Amino acid sequence: MGSGVKRAFVVLLCIGGTAEAGVMAGFGGREDAYLVGADKICTPIKVENGAAAGSPSCHKAASDEIAQLSVKPPKAERGQKAQFAASAKGSTLTITRPDSGTVVVTWSSMDPISKIVDVYSSTYGNVVAVEMMVRRGGRDQADVVAFDLRGSSGSTTTTTTPTTTSDGATEKTPESPALTKAVAAARKAKGKTAIAAWAKVLTIDPDNSEAKYGTAVALAQAKKTADALATLDALAKSKRADAIEMLVAARFDPAFASMRGDAAFRKTVGLDRAPATLYEHVMGMGGTWEQAGTSCDTAQVTLSLSRDRTYKIRIQSSCEGDRSDDRFTGKWELRDANLVLMLPAAEGTGNDEAPCTVETAGAEDSIHCTITQDLEFVVRPVRR
Repeated sequence: MGSGVKRAFVVLLCIGGTAEAGVMAGFGGREDAYLVGADKICTPIKVENGAAAGSPSCHKAASDEIAQLSVKPPKAERGQKAQFAASAKGSTLTITRPDSGTVVVTWSSMDPISKIVDVYSSTYGNVVAVEMMVRRGGRDQADVVAFDLRGSSGSTTTTTTPTTTSDGATEKTPESPALTKAVAAARKAKGKTAIAAWAKVLTIDPDNSEAKYGTAVALAQAKKTADALATLDALAKSKRADAIEMLVAARFDPAFASMRGDAAFRKTVGLDRAPATLYEHVMGMGGTWEQAGTSCDTAQVTLSLSRDRTYKIRIQSSCEGDRSDDRFTGKWELRDANLVLMLPAAEGTGNDEAPCTVETAGAEDSIHCTITQDLEFVVRPVRR
């Protein structure tokens, strides 16, 4: 009997804790389950540090449960564009990346593996499945085993995992193309479409801070305030370094205007507590800072900091009828406990830097910047 006939007439068994036997039918829309044959739903094996152990958890499912799974048809990984390849030696299965030869996962089957039939990758690369023939009970039978790569350094999906440096700055690892595309689409979505779009981002990167924030905004706009608050609360509990940036943004987002007087909302986003990080010191009141001007003495200065790490400075002065209005723009960073403004170099190449100290002045902070020998200012927060 040819291998194609064997695949069409497989026996659905689960013997001795091995993977559920059958033909790979597809991945669930959330990429946390997959369908084997006509009615078996299985959970992928978690991968940690490139290794997996145990067997998938499978159960026979009714048609309504299968419908809720939103199964996406699998596509075999073949040719030059294949993301994964699989090989077997004895009962050991090894999955690699063809382009680099990097081992993604190794796993030991309860039965000898006689043949690799196909390898499948989920839409966003979070799960990889292998359909294979195993020697069981003296005969070849088809098995399907899948692996959840989200905990593995070998995963092709590189999520945005910000880390906080000692100076409070936020650094991010590169995003996968799928995540970048999903985030871009979600930023453009409106209403119910936005909720679904951000849910797609969370399918790829379950702890994505911007996706949680975007979901909360969409829920608030839909007047689902309890759900919006619950989403913000999940954001507040996140370990991601950029979570605080989203919570600070939520303090002043018009979408939450009706919730701003609610004690639970204020506690969740930190409106009434003292700043805990340098980012909160400079952005916690909205990012706008001012120095009041006096005629012929002190210039009026407005420093506006944005979450995308850009700034605008407006300097206005007047004296005996002479007026000036100068504006500057650039990038800002948090470094060595200072706010650093990046200034275009006089020669037009590179950037000069203007370190600004963040100081406590009575009950509120101030930012003291020395731009040039003749330009120095102290600005205080403008409360929204």
